[in-house]
Amino acid sequence: MKEGRIECGAVAMLGCVYVTGGYSCSKRTYLQSVEKYDPHTDTWDIVGDLTEAARLHGCICVYNDM
Repeated sequence: MKEGRIECGAVAMLGCVYVTGGYSCSKRTYLQSVEKYDPHTDTWDIVGDLTEAARLHGCICVYNDM
C-alpha cells in the first residue's frame, strides 16, 4: 500500500482489491485517495480520489463498477 491507513473501505473487483479513504496515523489526517492492489503484479497504485475524505464506510461492486 502506498499510504498506510485504518478505518478504510475495500472491495474486490475484476481480480484486484480497491481500498478507499480511511485515516492516516502517520499524517494524522483523513484520506480521500483510492488505491488498487493487483495480486498478479503484487503492486499498489493510487488510482483516484473520493470527492471528500471518508472513514468507517463501506464499498460495493455492481456490474464491475464501484
